[in-house]
Amino acid sequence: MGKRTSLALAGLGLALLAFGLPSHLQGGPGGSNRPFQGSADGAITGIDPSGAIVIETTGSATHLGYFTRTEDVFFEPDGTISGTAVFTAANGDQLWADLAGEFTSPTTAEGTYTFTGGTGRFRAATGTASFEVSTPDGIDVDVSFAGSISY
Repeated sequence: MGKRTSLALAGLGLALLAFGLPSHLQGGPGGSNRPFQGSADGAITGIDPSGAIVIETTGSATHLGYFTRTEDVFFEPDGTISGTAVFTAANGDQLWADLAGEFTSPTTAEGTYTFTGGTGRFRAATGTASFEVSTPDGIDVDVSFAGSISY
């Protein structure tokens, strides 16, 4: 690499440090939509004080890596479901989502996660992901999801 090229790269590096990364590299407000997908498995672990069913899972997803997740889900008599989910990445950053969906069979439900923020790099996260969950026995669950996220 020539002296001129080295100086130009050093200047670019200093400019990025001085003025910050462009918003499309930073994420957050002004960040770009990115593909988001993953899967998890776990089980129903209890009922919280609000009456929601608590489902705890572990899995792997883009932008999260290995994660744990806790969902508080309300099951309605008409087969619809609603609630919240908190994905916690290995570094402790949390991604928060509202969820809504419905049972499509006695052992399968489908719906949408709507991202509502979080902590760390997910502080201003937005986006949606479709999910499908199956339960062979009404206790154990397998879930897969795909969509897009901006943070």
